[in-house]
Amino acid sequence: MENWVEISIHTTNEASEIIESILLDYNSTGVCVEDASILNEDLDDNFGTIIGVDKNDFPSEGIIVKGYINQLNFTEEVRGKIEDEIKKLSEHIDIGNFYTFNTNIIKDSDWENSWKEYFDVLNVGNRFVIVPTWRNYENTENKYIINIDPGMAFGTGGHETTSLCIKNLEKYVRETDDVIDVGSGSGILTIAASHLTRGKLKAVDLDKLAVDVSKENFILNNIENRVEVECASLLEKENKSYDIIVANILAHIIELMLADAYKLLKNDGYFITSGIIKDKKDELLEKALMLGFELVEETNENEWYSLVFTK
Repeated sequence: MENWVEISIHTTNEASEIIESILLDYNSTGVCVEDASILNEDLDDNFGTIIGVDKNDFPSEGIIVKGYINQLNFTEEVRGKIEDEIKKLSEHIDIGNFYTFNTNIIKDSDWENSWKEYFDVLNVGNRFVIVPTWRNYENTENKYIINIDPGMAFGTGGHETTSLCIKNLEKYVRETDDVIDVGSGSGILTIAASHLTRGKLKAVDLDKLAVDVSKENFILNNIENRVEVECASLLEKENKSYDIIVANILAHIIELMLADAYKLLKNDGYFITSGIIKDKKDELLEKALMLGFELVEETNENEWYSLVFTK
């Protein structure tokens, strides 16, 4: 059984998004944020992502960012590099005089059972509802249902980057489009696309664990025979053209695939990107435009951005 290292970083709101990106850069399977400001929100919306909160679970100032890295991959060198990057960040952004960096070992079985209590049924966009496999849902509004069990792969739909992508898929996918989901994680975006098109579907991810999880989720949603799944690095192995290329990954990773995405995108197609923090948006946009992409739309949620391109 594999164990996981939970990295818990107490910092400021200002520094939190970049610290999230740093953790993801070092192969955190996802991040979560404990922010006391949520106590001021109206949580009684029937379909929220939070079932219940206790003010004692949150810091009195700042926020806590948590990441999860496989214990086999979390060496002293990796820890040092993460801490060094945060130290460099502190030269430009206030990380808080209360800043702390702590780690804790979580057994795989503990992870699998404990985190599920924080996820409930979630409405996204106009037509989608995301239903974790451990929740019951009566589809009285004729929604497109995405059944999901993310396991250790990123993608429950609750994060802004996933929500932005689903909303843009809803806008731009046409009924015969061929779609490729790059960095597919749990497969949630591929499942969303399957409701919108009769075209070909493909999901690729470099992480073998994510590939396995996505295959299980495709079975849950009865689309396993429609989706080609491959363990691959971005678009390096691709030679087919697509109407829709969607990538919910970090900005600097998206930059690495820009040239391939431009080459593989059909002339009337859309390249839908997300996972972009505000500080990285303009740089990515400039590089995409230099390659020949045209910006169709820019959307954002809580400082996370999605850019939609065509050519």
